[in-house]
Amino acid sequence: MPHESFDLRIETGTLSDGHSWSLVATVHLPDVAHNSERVPLVVCLPGGGYNRHYFSLQEPGYNEARHHMDRGVIVVALDHIRVGESDIPELQDASLEIAAEANHAVLKVILERLGAGTLRDGVPPLQPYGVVGEGQSMGGHIALLMQANHRSFDGLAMLGSSAVCTRLPAKTVGEEICLLGKDNPSEGLAALRTFDKRFAFHWEDVPEAYASADGEASTSAYWLSATTPNAGGGLVPGHLSSKAATVTVPILIGMGERDVCQDPLREVAAYMSSRDVSYIVVPRMAHMHNFAGTRTMMWKRLSAFIAQVADMRSDR
Repeated sequence: MPHESFDLRIETGTLSDGHSWSLVATVHLPDVAHNSERVPLVVCLPGGGYNRHYFSLQEPGYNEARHHMDRGVIVVALDHIRVGESDIPELQDASLEIAAEANHAVLKVILERLGAGTLRDGVPPLQPYGVVGEGQSMGGHIALLMQANHRSFDGLAMLGSSAVCTRLPAKTVGEEICLLGKDNPSEGLAALRTFDKRFAFHWEDVPEAYASADGEASTSAYWLSATTPNAGGGLVPGHLSSKAATVTVPILIGMGERDVCQDPLREVAAYMSSRDVSYIVVPRMAHMHNFAGTRTMMWKRLSAFIAQVADMRSDR
C-alpha cells in the first residue's frame, strides 16, 4: 500500500487542571507500516504561530513528513491546544505545562490504538519503537516539558528551541534581542514584538510566498495559526533549564546558522543528565528550518537520529 495521511481528533480526558480538550493530529503512515510490526515514530510539534501543516508543506520538496515516511518512519504532527484545529481555550488555561500534558494524553491514545490495530480501518496492529519527540521553537519547549514531566519519548529533538535563553538575531551585531540579564522579563517580552521577523526567521533565498506570510497580519497561509498556547513562561531565561537537566534520553539539538539559541555548547550543557547529546548547525538556514534551501541537511540528521534512537530501543 502507498503512504497515507489522515486526521484524527482525540480527547485528552480530564487533565490535572480539571479541564478536558480535544486535539487534532495528522498521522502520516509509510507503506512499510503495513508489512512490519515495529516501525519508528516521530511526533512533530509546531512553534508559535504555526500549526501541524508546517511539517507537511504541500509545495514539492518542502514536505518533511514525506521525507521521514520515505525512510519508513510514522509521523504524527500535532496541533497543541490553542493551535490550528485543536480546541482554543482561554489563554490563561493554556500554559506550556498544560499543553504538554494534553499532548502526552493524546500521544498515549494514538500509541494504544496503533498497538491494538484500532487507529483506523485497514491499519494493522503496530508497536512503534524509538518514539522521538521533535519540537520546533515553542514546540521544542512543549516537547521538553512532555519529556521532563511525563517521559513521553525515547529521544528528543530540540529544533531552534533554547533551554537556556531565547535570543533573536538582528542584522546589526549587538542589537540581538535576548531576555538574559533583563531585570524585568516583561521588557524582553515586549521587545519580541518589534524584532525583524523576516531576517530572524528566513534566510535570503527563502521563496517570498513563505517569507512574506510571516509578516502579514492575517494567517491565511495554511501552515499558520492565529492563536498559540501561553508561551511567555518558556521565554524567561532559566525557566526550562531545570527541566532540561532532568532529561536522560538521547538529545539532538538542531539550529540554523541564524537562529534563536545561544551558542551550541551552552545548549548542550543544559542537558546534564543525558549521556547522549549532539548538535547540528545548518548553514544558510534561519529559524524556520523547513523553508530553508538547506532544509534537507536538517532532515537527514533527524533521520539518522530517529534511526539511532530506534536501534537503541531495540537493544533493550
